Amino acid sequence: MKAPSPKTPHVLAQLSPNGTPQLSVWRTRIENSDAQALWRALHRLVSVHPLVRSALGSQQASAQPTPLFSLHDLTQDLYVLLLQKGRFAHYLSAQMADNEIEREIFQIELTNLLIGNLRRRRPENYRIVRRVSQLLETDPRFRRFPKNKGLRGQQPARYRQAAEAVFGLREWSNEKRVKDAGTFSDLITNIPMRRRNCRRTGCTGDAQLIVSNQELVELLLEIFAAIDSPAPLRVLRQLALSKLPVYDPVINPIEDEVNEEQHGRTYHDVFASTDASPEQLALRGEEEEHARQAAAAFLDHLGMLMRANVQRTERLWRVLWHCYFDPAEPSQLEIAEMVGISDSSVSDYRRKLEAEMRKLDFAPEQLRCFAEELDEQLRWRLSLPERPTLREEFSVPVPWPQYEYNTWKSLDAAPVV
Repeated sequence: MKAPSPKTPHVLAQLSPNGTPQLSVWRTRIENSDAQALWRALHRLVSVHPLVRSALGSQQASAQPTPLFSLHDLTQDLYVLLLQKGRFAHYLSAQMADNEIEREIFQIELTNLLIGNLRRRRPENYRIVRRVSQLLETDPRFRRFPKNKGLRGQQPARYRQAAEAVFGLREWSNEKRVKDAGTFSDLITNIPMRRRNCRRTGCTGDAQLIVSNQELVELLLEIFAAIDSPAPLRVLRQLALSKLPVYDPVINPIEDEVNEEQHGRTYHDVFASTDASPEQLALRGEEEEHARQAAAAFLDHLGMLMRANVQRTERLWRVLWHCYFDPAEPSQLEIAEMVGISDSSVSDYRRKLEAEMRKLDFAPEQLRCFAEELDEQLRWRLSLPERPTLREEFSVPVPWPQYEYNTWKSLDAAPVV
């Protein structure tokens, strides 16, 4: 592993008692299993990481009642991650020097942890930021501008952070003046917001496209035309995001709002309603009506299976009612005695019923309506007593099914028709 470049400022050093910088003694702390010293060293790395400092600045600027993260939480996550991956043991077995250990933790392990958290917490924002950076780097209509000259004025100096790289239109000269970025938000006011492209994308198909690459390039061209100046990548990302419908909701506990109201503050956050929309209510009514109509058709179909034999059809209906709707929940022997058939005949009828019910394709909500209507139809056709009104008043669900057959599991997971 190469040593750090002498041109890069060493942000990982700490001061010794005599005032001279020195690296943390990582190997000694790992060999001695000094957990507290390791935790303090990791906390120092977390506190100086540029991604953490940027996130803390944004968090303080937004003045959120509940912080999304803290330095102690990130340090603990990093410490647990290194233990789970066995990195401390690897550092010792690989005989890595202290500066190599610190550089790997700072540049690889901590950076990957922070980027992973960002991708999980704000996935759409992260995707758009990456796409903006990629298009500015690869599209021939844009190019990188030298922020300052090197010692000989021939090559641009390296940026400490990639977000500080300056981009502009390719036809602009290197002498084009970089304006104050504080005025850019006012200059792009007339650029319209882009409509969200809801087409599904990705290998899993669970993410929306938001905006195509061509539309994103056109947006960047409009931004450059409006500001008429090269701009850092960090600023261009913010300008592009302000014109795109990116949805990354932040969940705030209701307790925070209650506490703020008690202190005289009120917030106008909009909570999504859990009530169904009129369209959903109409669709639900149609699905329930379809399920109820299917109950009568199902009983008629059972009669066709019995070749329109009235006696056999009535026996099949009675087996269906006693197995799944009879509140007394009789056993199979009792059902055979009540219907007047043998125990094997009850099993045969039940297999036929299960075979037909496997063909049903109902959602759980539709299956409930189907079962209720089937119960009513059987009581009417078999001249059985009506259901007690108490069950209707308290909306007690119909016992469907009473026997835990494997066939019903497939019905519960059936998709909506």
